[in-house]
Amino acid sequence: MFLTKNAKTIYFLITFTTIAILYVIFRTQTTLHSSQFKVLNTSDIIQHLNQKHNVHNNNSAILGLNLKYKLSPAPCDIKTKLIILVTSHFHNVEARSAMRRTFNTTNLHALSVKRVFLLGTVTSDKSTSQASIENESIRFQDILQGNFVEAYRNLTYKHIMGLKWATDHCYNANYVIKMDDDIVIDLRRIIKDLNIGVLLENKKNFTLLAGYALENMVPKRDPANKWFVTHEEYPEDTYPTFLSGWFYITNPTTAKLLILASKMHQYFWIDDTLITGIFAKFLEIKHVNLAKFYTLHTEFVWCCIDDYVNHHLECPFFVGPNGGDANLFIEFNKAVGHCSVEKCIPREKSINETCIRTARTQLGPGKSQSIETYKLF
Repeated sequence: MFLTKNAKTIYFLITFTTIAILYVIFRTQTTLHSSQFKVLNTSDIIQHLNQKHNVHNNNSAILGLNLKYKLSPAPCDIKTKLIILVTSHFHNVEARSAMRRTFNTTNLHALSVKRVFLLGTVTSDKSTSQASIENESIRFQDILQGNFVEAYRNLTYKHIMGLKWATDHCYNANYVIKMDDDIVIDLRRIIKDLNIGVLLENKKNFTLLAGYALENMVPKRDPANKWFVTHEEYPEDTYPTFLSGWFYITNPTTAKLLILASKMHQYFWIDDTLITGIFAKFLEIKHVNLAKFYTLHTEFVWCCIDDYVNHHLECPFFVGPNGGDANLFIEFNKAVGHCSVEKCIPREKSINETCIRTARTQLGPGKSQSIETYKLF
């Protein structure tokens, strides 16, 4: 039986439309259910959350604080692809200096990176003053200081401040890294692995929380413990999965959602648990576990330095503790440079089998909250 010309046209349109609808449904289901990432239409999600929880996104209060910047660096430029937020303490001048000597502003700009150090308000102190922090800010233009007191239990304010600044001033960036100032990182490798998709594909428009995932962690209920948490502060028996605040990767899109979630929750002083755990669970964001790229032992960092310099061996990790030695950041990245002169070769044995250095237990003054609390060492 032959179809008329008009009938053929109608048949073609119906068939094409059906295939197109089925394809869209398939792609949507694949994205939402088979991937670790969720496609975002940020404005729709924000509108949905605002309506559901009666929260307005233009509300300036974050976790009960009317956040203001006492010191703020210049916004990212259009070429910035990665913003690094470094949780620091106003005393940790040496740690900030080590990072700047390793990668100065010119180096970072060439890598399309901007680095910002996060500080609270300086209290009366013999060794540091607000004037010295302001001078440091004028000289290096990389200090973000909030209107809250520099204190251990205010780390959540510092953390959320950095994310908010990044969403407001670095919206062109593909990635946001949040890290502490008492660790070492191989920045060039991180950038390379991000660019070639070894770590993650470009997820600028997807939810993203990637780092050292901590599961089934329980609150400390012993009042004698430094990290004692009352049932009023956190009533559940187990924390949701969260990422160590030591170092994790997100993006401006996800950071914007985390900021919104902060307007729907009460303050909790364990910052990584709240922001990458409680907020992530609320937003239904899955974590990407990058634990294999971390070492939890300073002696392994030193062994990698030895292997880089003397044997041109690849290092299995790109994040590790500095063991209280701020200059280890410099030494580690200097050693990494040997692989650019003469290409490093893969390891035949794990670093656990070859490293014979004495374990270092000193954590130093700039201790990471998540490392201390959850004893990753």
